[in-house]
Amino acid sequence: MRALYAVALSLAATLAIWHAAGWLAATAPEQAAALALGLLAGALAADLIAGTVHWACDTWGGPETPWIGGNLIRWFREHHDDPVSIARHDGLEIDGPAALAAAPALGLLALPPAQAWVSARPGLYGFLWAMCCVGALANHLHAWAHSPEPPRAVRALQRAGLLLSRRAHARHHRLPHTDHYCIATGWLNGPLDAMRFWRGLEVAIQFTTGASPRADEGSARDLPPHTEIS
Repeated sequence: MRALYAVALSLAATLAIWHAAGWLAATAPEQAAALALGLLAGALAADLIAGTVHWACDTWGGPETPWIGGNLIRWFREHHDDPVSIARHDGLEIDGPAALAAAPALGLLALPPAQAWVSARPGLYGFLWAMCCVGALANHLHAWAHSPEPPRAVRALQRAGLLLSRRAHARHHRLPHTDHYCIATGWLNGPLDAMRFWRGLEVAIQFTTGASPRADEGSARDLPPHTEIS
């Protein structure tokens, strides 16, 4: 798996740079605003996707769930018990799984038919590129939010609110772990929690399917508050 992760990371990084060079060279000055908006929207989309995966794994099923329980769901649940463990893994373990998804997506975007279509649409190109790249980095951005000593430039971006910070992400690690799910940039945590977005999804799914959120953990939302886990 480590060898596969290494190949996926190398391919994803190469394709990301190739795409960036392409749309920078092809974007006319009057298209710069559309490209910038696309990049911003793509980063927000990646934050939403990462948050949705996180919410789903915290809320539904359990470690015994077929296909994804033993790895994906178990990883998120155990992360609550030992939050800092993510910072003890190396880059292959942190970024490899996401790269396995990002590399094929960036590869498909590099095919001639896709290039012919998105090259004339810089806003869309920027959106797809940022969604793939920020999504691929979500676990690393999450790990930096648990690291006691992230790189200096990362700390500056965290303080500016441009990256998920240790203090902001610590809110998710209070019992009952039912908010602040977004772990890429964290930009959407405030708006989504204010809208009670995740609770609305849970009510809709429960009404539609009869399944209860966090059924394997009891009524987690009724648990008392806990001190923050950094």
